[in-house]
Amino acid sequence: MESQCNNNPSCGRDKHQRKKGFNPGLGITSAPEDGERKPKFQLHVKNIKDDVLDRFASIRIPGTKKDRPHLANIKNSSSDWSTSSTEFEELSSKITSEKEILGLFEKMMEDMNLNEDKKAPLREKDLNTKREMVIQYIATASKTGNVRSSHQIAPQEFLGELKSGVTDERLMACLDTLRVSLTSNPVSWVQSFGHEGLGLLLDTLEKLLHKKHQERLDKKSQHKVIQCLKAFMNNKYGLERILGEENSLTLLARAIDPSQPAMMTDVVKLLSAICIVGEENTLEKVLDAITTAGERRAVERFSPIVEGLRDRSVQLQVACMQLINALVTSPDELDYRLHIRNEFMRSGLRQILPHLGTVRNDALDIQLKVFEEHKEEDMMEFSHRLEDIKTEMDDVGDVFNMVQNMVRDTGAETYFLSILQHLALIRNDYFARSQYFKIIEECVSQIVLHHSGTDPDFTYRKRLDVDFTHLLEVCVDRARVEDCEQRTADLALKFDEEYLCRQEAQAQLLKSQETINELQAELQAFRSQFGAVPVGTSKTPISQSGPKKEFKPETSMKRLNWSKIRPQDMTESCFWVVAEEDRYASPVLLDRLAHTFGSYKPGGLSIPS
Repeated sequence: MESQCNNNPSCGRDKHQRKKGFNPGLGITSAPEDGERKPKFQLHVKNIKDDVLDRFASIRIPGTKKDRPHLANIKNSSSDWSTSSTEFEELSSKITSEKEILGLFEKMMEDMNLNEDKKAPLREKDLNTKREMVIQYIATASKTGNVRSSHQIAPQEFLGELKSGVTDERLMACLDTLRVSLTSNPVSWVQSFGHEGLGLLLDTLEKLLHKKHQERLDKKSQHKVIQCLKAFMNNKYGLERILGEENSLTLLARAIDPSQPAMMTDVVKLLSAICIVGEENTLEKVLDAITTAGERRAVERFSPIVEGLRDRSVQLQVACMQLINALVTSPDELDYRLHIRNEFMRSGLRQILPHLGTVRNDALDIQLKVFEEHKEEDMMEFSHRLEDIKTEMDDVGDVFNMVQNMVRDTGAETYFLSILQHLALIRNDYFARSQYFKIIEECVSQIVLHHSGTDPDFTYRKRLDVDFTHLLEVCVDRARVEDCEQRTADLALKFDEEYLCRQEAQAQLLKSQETINELQAELQAFRSQFGAVPVGTSKTPISQSGPKKEFKPETSMKRLNWSKIRPQDMTESCFWVVAEEDRYASPVLLDRLAHTFGSYKPGGLSIPS
């Protein structure tokens, strides 16, 4: 099952739908020792798979498949595990009713630690097959309970051995044998042992952890106890009992020891599984246990887990990342997830992640990918909060009151006051003030909404190595340049508008000038045709004989202050219209007019009488 979880990112992700792709690695198996069966660890919750069916199917009697021979050696001893025909016939005569067969069949499947996925196909079998399977199972259980062998020991014997306070090699041998029995026996055997045995195992682990000077054998015994607990909680009953014990999780957290990579690998895998499959308050219990263990060691609570990532063991690195992902992704609240992730970062995970990315291991790559994906999702969700705040709280007073209430009576109130006092010192300059706030807003944005999705390094105590004076001067100069550019752009726009109006006016003027020229040409043509009579409507009709003859004396005439007669004012009976000047015109008359009204009198001019 471990290979299934390590290669399947969705293993164990049904607790929270938001954790798609998470691989907690619930297959908590350790390498089998020489001469021992490989233990199988499965937690029967949600979608967690188990392979106990193979072991259960191996004790089916002949008849389930005609071509399958009878399997006589279930546990390395054919004499202890074979079922004689006489015993089979005796049991067959006792189990006859359908109700009894079905009841025993359900109890058998429960005792074999089968989950619902494995029970479903077995329930579909016919009644005769179920009856034969029940009889075979009862006969086998009778052998294991009554026949003494090197492979079968009653739970009471382990209880007596643990109660006697054995130590050293004898304790280790007892724990080793107990681990095998817890792994291979049915749930009923585990229940029989667990009533008292779980408390004895936890007491043994506490004594071993309490030793100040631990020998090598003590550390091995610690690992054996962890393996026994792992086998014990390989079923629903064992898991519930572990979670029900007050100090069980605390002892497991105390067993997180980077100096013992093999044991620590099993411990962190156990805690990962408990975080995933436990109840809603299980995560709180695990975190409390880790916190208590950290306080006993006087270290940060997540430091041992992060220290395990520095170990050369890739299996330990994978297991630690599984536990980190289980702790970080289990909470439903965003703030809680961010809090736990940032605490891991402050404990040293920030510095280790780049190195882990260079390790070539598929299982580790999956865990790192899960960590990064959930970090990005949480960062995206956190960024959306800013948009919500901008949308719902757009009043300065409302936001200030909210922040003030957030920091009131907390350690942050002093820093908030200091920030406001510094903001009050910003000099009153038209260009500088806005640039001050622009730089401050950018700094706050990068600190609060850090691109890494985690808190900044709070341990950094040096002043920020940024020349804000030069930066401010550059920003102010840039603001002035931008202001000048804006004004230039506005003036250029106005110039373009004025120039366009001027062009239109000139075009209109040119058009008007052309119209004037055309009218003047028409007027000149009219004058040349009709004389000096002004153009206009006249009440006096024009003589059909055309314009009258113009008389020009030889001498210039005096300018008399006479009113000029306008043709428009003449009537048809006017003298100047009806008079015929040609009848009176004569050289003598013209000479007399010139003599009388001329400007000067030419010499030798004779005026006739």
